[in-house]
Order: sequence, then C-alpha cells, then structure tokens
Amino acid sequence: MLAPTSLATPATAGATRRSVHAPGQQPAALEWVACYLQSVLDEGRVSASTLEAYTLDLAMLSRWVAEHELDLQALTTADLTRYVSLRSAQGVRLSTLARHMSSFRRFYGFLVARGACAGNPAAPVFVPPAVTTGVALLRDDALRALMQPSRRRQPSPAAAFRAQRDHTLVRMLYATRLGVSAVRLLRWPQFDEHWQVVRVPLRNGALRSYVLDGRLLAGLQGLRGAMAVSGVDLGDCEYCFPTAAGLPMTRQALCHLVHKWASECGQSGIVTPSALRKTGRARMPGLRR
Repeated sequence: MLAPTSLATPATAGATRRSVHAPGQQPAALEWVACYLQSVLDEGRVSASTLEAYTLDLAMLSRWVAEHELDLQALTTADLTRYVSLRSAQGVRLSTLARHMSSFRRFYGFLVARGACAGNPAAPVFVPPAVTTGVALLRDDALRALMQPSRRRQPSPAAAFRAQRDHTLVRMLYATRLGVSAVRLLRWPQFDEHWQVVRVPLRNGALRSYVLDGRLLAGLQGLRGAMAVSGVDLGDCEYCFPTAAGLPMTRQALCHLVHKWASECGQSGIVTPSALRKTGRARMPGLRR
C-alpha cells in the first residue's frame, strides 16, 4: 500500500485491476487514475460497489477531458463546475452528482499528496443536497401481484430465464431488505441453504446474515437450475442476478428491471427498490448476526 506522503510515480505504483479507458487521454493521467484505484483497492476500506462507483466516475470524467482536449491533472475548479453543470443538464440526479464530486475530491487529494497536482480543484465545487421524500409502503394487492411469477408466455428459454431472474430479484429486495448494491453483487457461495440465510460482508470484514423464507429459497434454487437451460452462455458465473454476459448488473439496470417487472404486473408508479425494502422491513422478520 502506498504511504500517504509517498511521491511514487504511476510507473512504480502498479496498475489497478479495473482499467479506465479514455481514447485520446494522456497516458500519464490514466496511469494516475489506475494508481489511485489500486491504492483504494489495497487499503480495503471501501466496499466493492464504492470502488466500482469511483472507477465509473473517473472513467466518465476522463472521457470528457479527452473529448475537450484538456489535461486531467491540470483541471480547474471552473472545468469541474462546467462538467457537473453539463451532467445536471442531462438529467443526472443530485445524489449522483454529489457522488461524482466525492470521487473527484478523493482522487485529486490523492494527486496532491503525491505531488502530482498543485491543488484540489474539486474541493470548492458544491452540489446542493437532494431533497428526499418519504417512500410509501406498498399495498397488499400490489405486493401480491409483484410476488407472483410471470404468467406471460416467453418466446425463448433466455427470455424465460430473464423473467425468472427479475421475479426472484424483486422477491430478494422485499424479503431480505438488502441494498441495491448488495443484491446485484450477490454470489451463490454467499447462500447457506442449511441455515436458510444469505451472508453479506460488511466494510469491517464481518458478515451479516439475512434470513431467507422458504419461497424465496425455492425461487433461488429454481433460478440457479434455470441458468443451465436458459440458452444464455453464462459459463461458470457465480453471480445470482447476472447480465447476459455473466457480469453483475449496474445499479441503474437493477432499478430499471424493478420498474419493468412492476409495469408487467400492472403496478407501475411507486414500485422502486426502496419501496420494496421499506415494505419488507415493516412486515418481515429481522436479520441474524
């Protein structure tokens, strides 16, 4: 792990396990991004989903910098303000913009500590807090519709697998109250069928176990069996809710699938991952430690 005061160069710091591609961007800048991400990975103080968010945020910024022929290491506060304004005009939520700036402040703080940047241009950029609204509990009739398997005739085994995956995913959000990132990154080895729990790692390395009801457990078993006959080449994929490429879906994709499933069940509107989790928390039994 790099010391906070180290003046290591990107060449000596190693490369991250996840690459950031930005055609036209100067190699030195991309090496610094890789160096930073590797440092975060080595420290082990953030979750996999947080590291993925840092990677995505810096990849998007790097592409924008390359498109405008700027220097990532020499960006100004005005440049970052313009970037955030453009993203806001594209309809990006305030919470996402705030996450962008958190990623950028950490990245440029890393560069400053290593003498690769004179100052932190992200420090003065302010994103107003998002106005949060209460999440309404789902009605009984809506829950009954959402918890039922799809009755539509699917045109192919792959489509049938996707419908089964989406239904099980919705049940998982409701029954376990797990967050979006935890659900989309779930792997089969995390499940203990004997104790009927799923174990999720916390940031401090401990494990927290969430109870699985019998119907959800049966649904998961059926989903795992369906992977082999779906016609989708998932190889030895360990993810429970994979994309067609066998990779974990993004947060946006998971939320989209929840909305899509709700629409198919005639329950479009207030059905969101948060609504499912909050309803489950109000009506389902607690977790095990």
